[in-house]
This record gives sequence, structure tokens and C-alpha cells, in this order.
Amino acid sequence: MSRRRKAETEIDVDMTPMIDMTFLLIIFFIIVNDMTKKDLEELKLPIAMEAGQDDPPENRQILNVRWFPAGGVPDSVISQYEAMGIGIDPNIEWSDIVWKGRILMYPNIDTQGRMDPIRKTRPDYYWQLDQVMKDEWLPYYNYDFDETLGVELPDDPVLIRADRNTPFKFIQKIMEVCTREGIMIWKVQLAASEDPEVVAARKDEDK
Repeated sequence: MSRRRKAETEIDVDMTPMIDMTFLLIIFFIIVNDMTKKDLEELKLPIAMEAGQDDPPENRQILNVRWFPAGGVPDSVISQYEAMGIGIDPNIEWSDIVWKGRILMYPNIDTQGRMDPIRKTRPDYYWQLDQVMKDEWLPYYNYDFDETLGVELPDDPVLIRADRNTPFKFIQKIMEVCTREGIMIWKVQLAASEDPEVVAARKDEDK
């Protein structure tokens, strides 16, 4: 009696689609990680005794305010401006505004003849911030009707992240831009970090 032989079947698995998918996922996560980093500059935020948990809304924009004393601009920032064809005067304090990696304001930026709408005798060094708010923020903001003013106002906030040593005049100027005609962003948030000792004490209490 003859024995039945088991059929030997070889199955070839094409790994190419799986490899392609793996590389696509890697590229996706690299891009997403890079985009989130563009929103946040490395800053030493002011410390608050009680800092609320940050739960950012979908349309919130983040402005990073960098400040350096006269002669204290890091080489990395100097190189960034050199790539733009801009030299930094070492004898003046330097403060700029960065949004998604784009520099929207720096000392004596070319105003192209624009004048400050509030201080009409002074150049408007914040014109580019004004333009970005109007052209790239407000069209995508949610609006809510204000019964007191009788107009619709942007209902999404802007977060200002400033170095803890930044003079308030630079932050105040951003707030002034938010109040300009055609912008009227009234929700302004200031970023802060919580005192490490307070955080540690809270963890001890929870144990």
C-alpha cells in the first residue's frame, strides 16, 4: 500500500508593500514631530506658583518672544539672521517674534513706510505681525457675537511665550496689535512654567 505524500507548497510573501508602509509611517512621524517643534522656541518661561494645565484649542496660535541683552545674542540666532542677509548690532538689545519658525518682527525691521496706527508719528515695526494675523489667522478663527459692541469677535486665543527676562514693553506691543482695527483678538494667554518645588510638594501630597 503506497503512502500518501503531503503536498509541499511554498508561499512567497511580498514584503515590499509592508516595507513601504513602514517607511511612510517613519516619515510621517518625523514630519509631525518637526511641525510641533516649529511652534515652540527654546525659552526660559516665567515661573508661576499656580500654572493651569494647558489644553490648547484647535485654532490657537503661538507667538514666541525672544529677548537678548546688548551683546548677548547667541551665535545660533546670529547665524539665523546672517542667512537672511541681516546683521545684528551688538550694541543694542535684541528682541524678535517667531511664529512657526518665521521671524515676524525684529529691531528696525523695514516698515516700507508704514506708521503705527496708535502712535501715528512712529514707524510700525509690527506691520508683519499685523499682516499675518489678518491674512493667516482670522480667516480660520471661530467668531462669537459680542452684544456689548454689536460685532462678531474672534473667539480663538493667541498664546504668547516670552523669555522670563523679556521686558513687558515687548509683550504689551503684541497686545496692542491684537486690538487693531480688523483684528480685535481679545483672548490673549501668557505661557508660564510651574515652580519645580511646588510640583514636587504636590506629588508628595498625592502619595
